[in-house]
Amino acid sequence: MKSNDLGIFLHRSVYSDSSLIVWFFTRENGVQKFLFRGGKKKAHSLFPLAVCELSYYGHKNSDLLNITAVESAQSTTFQFNPISSTIAFFCVECVKKCMHQGDRDENVFQFLANFSNRLENEKNKGVLPLQFLVDFSDVLGLKPQFEDEDGSFFNIHTGVFQSTTNSFERIVSGPGTDLIRSSIMHSSTSDNYNKQTRDEALNIMLEYYKVHIPRFDNLETFDVVKEILSA
Repeated sequence: MKSNDLGIFLHRSVYSDSSLIVWFFTRENGVQKFLFRGGKKKAHSLFPLAVCELSYYGHKNSDLLNITAVESAQSTTFQFNPISSTIAFFCVECVKKCMHQGDRDENVFQFLANFSNRLENEKNKGVLPLQFLVDFSDVLGLKPQFEDEDGSFFNIHTGVFQSTTNSFERIVSGPGTDLIRSSIMHSSTSDNYNKQTRDEALNIMLEYYKVHIPRFDNLETFDVVKEILSA
């Protein structure tokens, strides 16, 4: 059965001398894996967070569908910017650890499409990795909450900002925690924080994901994104 859909490109691997296995987060069916015959010569649209128009065929319950065409759904240039493209790789690695084949969520698709636009247009790239983690946690239903809006302690296990601490739970405080709280409360990340604080906040949010997302482990792209944002 032939079908059309929109998809956010996530990942690819080599299938043969000319073909690829590609993964997209599609609007209709969530994470899907496709065989793209001849894809090595047609891969101009395949870069992380690219929004693509897909034509494919195969049974909807199949583990491997067959793509016949991939075209860009919107014009972008961020794939040619080393900072933006590194952030895109970081974001899709997070998505792959949180969402798995067959997982469907149109809110996630729309979030990724919107973030792709933001990556294209945001001038202050340094704020984007943390803002992605904060906003994605909201879409996943894991957004940290506030016991006290002025709470300076973040309880990683309960996901709550609180005004007290203890010795038996993983509770953090400091500039990184303040930055996360500000990002949540104001729906944007200020550029008034230095690299050390941004790195601290990223580490805290990644630890939070590890606690609350099964099998979410270390990101291969994390050290790279930290390095390129400090260049």
